[in-house]
Amino acid sequence: MAIACFQLIATETEHGFGSSPKLTVQRQLFCFPRITKTNPPLDDFQRRFYFSRPLIHKRKSKMLNIYEEVTNRILKQLEAGQIPWRKTWKTGLPRNLATGREYRGVNILILCAAGLASRYWITYRQALALGGHVRKGEKATTVVYWKWRTPEEIDRLREKTGKENLAPCVPFTSSVFNLDQVEGIAEPEEDTAPPHSQRLRTAELLLEVMPSKPEIVHSAVAEPVYNRGLDRVTLPHLSQFENGDEYYATLFHELVHSSGHGKRLNRFADAKGDIAEKYSFEELVAEFGAAFLCAFAGIKNSTSEALQASYIGGWSTVFRGDSRVILRGASAAQRAADYIRGKIATEELAAAA
Repeated sequence: MAIACFQLIATETEHGFGSSPKLTVQRQLFCFPRITKTNPPLDDFQRRFYFSRPLIHKRKSKMLNIYEEVTNRILKQLEAGQIPWRKTWKTGLPRNLATGREYRGVNILILCAAGLASRYWITYRQALALGGHVRKGEKATTVVYWKWRTPEEIDRLREKTGKENLAPCVPFTSSVFNLDQVEGIAEPEEDTAPPHSQRLRTAELLLEVMPSKPEIVHSAVAEPVYNRGLDRVTLPHLSQFENGDEYYATLFHELVHSSGHGKRLNRFADAKGDIAEKYSFEELVAEFGAAFLCAFAGIKNSTSEALQASYIGGWSTVFRGDSRVILRGASAAQRAADYIRGKIATEELAAAA
């Protein structure tokens, strides 16, 4: 007995702006052995036909590997001696040129790691729609989005799968290009770097607009620290830092710690793992959150070479131990940065400076 089956197979074709599916017709001939009670004719057909669908299998595999892809990308930067999330654009956070929306969370880290000059990003189709085009040979950067399932979708999936604990959202990816990789589209005229004094004023405004601020104490002999019990940030005077950027970057780090207090985001109550794991994760949240706030203000987020070397070694160990920690840390850091920025919109806060 034999059954001939024709099906469309999607294979990926690589080109200058990423990859796209190409449909080809595939003919498969299924020959079955003699039919017996222990060898029903359709069992072999179903088993073999299922594994002849590479597109579905590849899609599932791609979604499951998002965590590893992001982690490996960050690790490569660390191994090269760079802390990717400490890159800043003097004009603010990375933004999609077509929609005007700022990128958030782990996508800020991904786009920082790309090391490109413009803070504006765009998809291949968006570039065409705006009258430009991606230069031949340019490599896209993959960003991650999350689609939230509606209660109705979750109910339907529960009925279909029989599973009770379903993820509230599912990930998908998109390929974007930096404006420096695109021809025919100019940088927005209004997007020029403000004077350094104005960027420092924006950093100061972030402190002013933060709701329910902790107590902030300056001491000439103090190390920067947040005391959870006293809900107090202690750090050296501004004059003791190399420059204003270093002062505010340090202050942002401690303010992100303070956002975890019970009267704010209550992040500490949700912490998991042993003491060392909780400490490492909280430091990661503070590191990422400070980077997001520095990028928003357009100030430099840097540290000494000695400290940078120790940071790189420590973060590399943490990331290799848990591929999901970067996305979890970036998500918590984004919530902290949003809290500190308060209800004032990005444009309003920048204009006030």
